[in-house]
Amino acid sequence: MVGVGLVAYVEAQLEQDIALGRLPRNGRLASERVMARWYGVSRGTVREALRRLAARGLVVQHPGRQARAVSLDESLTLENLGLALHDPRSEECRRLLEGFFSLKRQVLVELLVDCCVKASGSQVEQLESVCYALRDAARWHPGERCAQLEFELLRLAAQAAARPGHLLLIQSLQRAFRGIEARLLPFMGGESLHQWAMHAMHALSERDAQALQHQLPTLLEVCDELVLDQFAPLPQEQVSPEAPQAQEGSLGAPASAHHQAGPLEARPCVDALDLGTPAPAAEPTEALGAAPRARGAVLPREQVGGAQLLPSAPESHLRETGGDCVQDGATPSAAEGPQPEPQDPPPPTTGPKGGAPLSASLPTTWEPPAS
Repeated sequence: MVGVGLVAYVEAQLEQDIALGRLPRNGRLASERVMARWYGVSRGTVREALRRLAARGLVVQHPGRQARAVSLDESLTLENLGLALHDPRSEECRRLLEGFFSLKRQVLVELLVDCCVKASGSQVEQLESVCYALRDAARWHPGERCAQLEFELLRLAAQAAARPGHLLLIQSLQRAFRGIEARLLPFMGGESLHQWAMHAMHALSERDAQALQHQLPTLLEVCDELVLDQFAPLPQEQVSPEAPQAQEGSLGAPASAHHQAGPLEARPCVDALDLGTPAPAAEPTEALGAAPRARGAVLPREQVGGAQLLPSAPESHLRETGGDCVQDGATPSAAEGPQPEPQDPPPPTTGPKGGAPLSASLPTTWEPPAS
């Protein structure tokens, strides 16, 4: 006895492989023995799954030969619509689903318009009651109940309008929906379905064919578009290449004055600097050629003989550092390049008590280095 659940599982797996193009180009399937080992089932289960696929036109079987999958272009029919919905992100999926909804809308509107002319009073009342039930189900029982009432309304309308050909088409539409209902039912229902059901009920009660022909299609399309946008949304527009660069610059830039002044291309003098190294002014004694002092040592800033122990860097040094952007006698601004961070105020040169110097070994005068 072949398990029905296992047969359905193998059938669904093979159908997905066919729909997503995972098979070889010639469409040749593996042998029953190999597939039975793949899926962990018996050969009888694989044979029954292949028989079901062959009945749906997805697989061709020949005695004594391996089964071959039919190409999607040849096997895709209204009842096999589920083949195209395995990848909701594809444009083909949305296009085919739009065609399905469009066909269902056209059939419903055409039949209801004919019912206004051909249906008897009792038939119209029956259609009104289905519309009323559909209106309530849209709010209180969305999903499966809404789908059942929609196809019931289609069948009753086809019978009331005496359209046997449309009745056959409705049966094919319902079979197609059964193959995709598990993925679409969570999105069915809501206010949009409530509105078109109520509009159809009032138009049928008044036998207003014009309202059904001109206003109902718009309400139906709004309802179908909501389902499409949730199941197979349209791909987002391509983002312009400038947008990611602007976002990277705003996220990675620190909140400092010289980075906010403008882009580096507008300040060519900054290109000559190494932004990864500290500013030269942080070690003035090394820039002037004096011996490097130990970390943490403090030099006094007292005036001795009109000379300052920590003089500012000469203008020639600024010109060498900043390039041709700094003129003689000019002060570089924040807009022209990065500036050194302000140093902490110097500590007092005398002790807290007695006024004695902190260090007697420090020099009392300063002489410029020999040129």
